[in-house]
Amino acid sequence: MPRKKEKALLSFASFSQRDMAPFPKDAERAAIFCLAELERDKGGGLIKKQPPEELVFIAEVFYPFWVAPFGDSSLLFDGMNISSHSIIFSPIPDPKTFKNKLERRFESHQAYHTFLSDNANNFQISIPEETKTIDGLITDSEFLREFRLCLEEAILTKAPVAGSVLISPAPDEASIKSIIRGLRESQSGLIVEKKGLFAIMRLLNSKTQKCVSTLRNEIKKTEEKFDKEIEKSKELLLKRTVEINTEYTRKVTKVSKRFEKELLIVQKERIKVEKTKKQLANEIEQSEAEIRAAAIRKDDVSKKKWKEKRSSLKKELSGAPNAKVKELEERIGQIEENKKLMVFKLKSKHDSKVKEASKDLIEIESSRDAKIKIYRDEMEKLEELTSGIIEQVDKLLKTRDTVIAEFEGLGLQLKRQTPLLAYMPFYLVCFKSNSKKRYVFFPPSFVSSEGLGVRLKGAIGKTKIKELLHPRSKKFVSILNKFILLMEKNVVFNREIDAACSKANILIGENRDQSIQVGLKTLQEEGWLSHDKYEFFRSLLE
Repeated sequence: MPRKKEKALLSFASFSQRDMAPFPKDAERAAIFCLAELERDKGGGLIKKQPPEELVFIAEVFYPFWVAPFGDSSLLFDGMNISSHSIIFSPIPDPKTFKNKLERRFESHQAYHTFLSDNANNFQISIPEETKTIDGLITDSEFLREFRLCLEEAILTKAPVAGSVLISPAPDEASIKSIIRGLRESQSGLIVEKKGLFAIMRLLNSKTQKCVSTLRNEIKKTEEKFDKEIEKSKELLLKRTVEINTEYTRKVTKVSKRFEKELLIVQKERIKVEKTKKQLANEIEQSEAEIRAAAIRKDDVSKKKWKEKRSSLKKELSGAPNAKVKELEERIGQIEENKKLMVFKLKSKHDSKVKEASKDLIEIESSRDAKIKIYRDEMEKLEELTSGIIEQVDKLLKTRDTVIAEFEGLGLQLKRQTPLLAYMPFYLVCFKSNSKKRYVFFPPSFVSSEGLGVRLKGAIGKTKIKELLHPRSKKFVSILNKFILLMEKNVVFNREIDAACSKANILIGENRDQSIQVGLKTLQEEGWLSHDKYEFFRSLLE
């Protein structure tokens, strides 16, 4: 790694309140020493005695990250390629190829219809999804937020970092730039596809509307063409209908007159019978009046004669007249029934003649309506096919919008011109028991600021130092856990880190005599260590 290139060194220990003074480096190292010692296995055991672990080294290690410009933001890459991010998307048919086919001139709407039918499922999402994996890319929003805050507090320097282990990133700057170029090309390709899909939707709609407009014009021409024939046929039909109606009216009139004559004769006879009945009834009534008068006069002879006459009249009234009336009523009903039947037959013949006369008009109108229906069905089918393809394209557009939005939300809200190498510090501790080594790390942390309460608890002998540092982010812890796993799996990497940390061990040389002991004193004065604990930890350095 070029040493003269500017790099950002993040802070290991800081206060959550930014206006507070920086946490002293001596106190930081002393705190890590105390925590490491408390973490060390002291051995023992009831059945099988275990030897105590040896504290091999404590080293400050700087984990590399790349902050690379990407549009109006910056992407964060894990320098060890422990992390990665995958973008899943569905490949689509080339919009440009389809658009070129669509732009060609179709000689007829039938040809355009055939094209739409052949490509009805062209944009159906049925191809398996593809996955684009970007090694090292970190997209976790919580991690990015925490890292950005750390970056704001970072120190920019070109100077070498002494007394610590600076891990060289797996991807160099050229590799990062290559990845960025690839992502930009992918993003640009998606945007081009999106524009192409939009263009297809507009062109489809335009082409279909043009065809529909042509079909509407054909309908209009068809209507205009048949209107003249229909008008001429209607005139002939009207003339023929008038003739048929005239003939029908004449025949109905003739039939009606004939039946009216028959009905008149019968009705006349019926009226005569009715008058006879009425006359007889009047005579009976007169006879009864005479009978009453004779009774008053006590003229028995007259009374008897009038009774005889009344009996004769009643007998005559109840006989022939009533039977005649019934007979005549039946004859009237039959005449009217015959008239209705005859008129119905005339009406049927009339309707048949009108129907026959209307055949030419119906034939012409049917031809017109059939052609118009073909055009309307074609319009409906074109719009249905177009709608189906546009719906498929719209679904693809939504998937592209989702992926493009994913690209836009990949990084930090931080604009840069060039890639920046940023280092996250942590302390790596190595314990050894027999030939077995165990590694423990302490991630970037917030320093507790509890105040006087801390001093009081420390004063009564409790190990308050454990509450001094709190991991700044669970995400930082997660990535360092993966770092430890990498050391366990990769023997070569393990040896390199082991050798580098042994050289940067804060337990040897001036770091132990000056820095850690000064830090222990500071922690005692601040109440994080009781006098006994201070003396205990100080004695371990002798």
